[in-house]
Amino acid sequence: MSQPEPARHVLVETANVRVVRTAGTRTDVVFVTFEPHVLDKNPERQAFAEKFLRDNGFPAYHFFAADNFWFQYPEMEEVLARVRADIAPGTEVVAYAVSMGAYAAIRFAGRLGVTRILAFSPQYSIDPKKVPWDRRWDRLFDRPRQVLWEHLMAPRGVPVYLCYDPHNRDRRHMRLYAREADVVPVRVPYAGHGSITVMMQTGLLGKLVLDVGENRFDPAAFQRELAGRLDRSPLHREKRALKRRRLLRRLIAEAIDRFGL
Repeated sequence: MSQPEPARHVLVETANVRVVRTAGTRTDVVFVTFEPHVLDKNPERQAFAEKFLRDNGFPAYHFFAADNFWFQYPEMEEVLARVRADIAPGTEVVAYAVSMGAYAAIRFAGRLGVTRILAFSPQYSIDPKKVPWDRRWDRLFDRPRQVLWEHLMAPRGVPVYLCYDPHNRDRRHMRLYAREADVVPVRVPYAGHGSITVMMQTGLLGKLVLDVGENRFDPAAFQRELAGRLDRSPLHREKRALKRRRLLRRLIAEAIDRFGL
């Protein structure tokens, strides 16, 4: 008698990256996640979105990083190939991640055969020559910086549902991605880099993930629903108050809200 597939097992492990496969009841769709910057280095830590995806029946491949290096590891080509080979032909692949992980999800989408991407507040580049206006993450690098995989990009035809705050520097990263990929912007105003936090606080994160996973996401309708719920988010209210505290800031914020600058 064949043994049932374990609910969670390590598919690939190197000195820099580990991929854990989790089982699910679905056979038509699989998720791939990349973890964001983390402080917890416990090798048994739960993956990004692991419980939600498992509870909703989605099998998934979860990428863990040994350090905060934006997945710039020389073995990534081989690791990605092994994951892709493990996914059954004809399965739709959905990438889902935030920040550092979302950067990886977009950059590695082609190697994984991704069908669509849900990305929260991704950085466009870690190369200071490409984004000299954003040094927020410099202190997070755990080793001397090298850029190995930024020649990769999500293929055209793969929608990148990109959630970001238009009042934050993340809007500039979104615009850079939009030049090279099929970005569908999802505005999460007054979230800062915490667009996924605001989405959780409004109660819409689960709906968004399921809609993208089921390929039924309606960006315009979702944007209207989100607008009606933003006041439920403490983070949104806090960021909005800060942006409107002084006259000039308030005028700029109102212009962005009205015209989408």
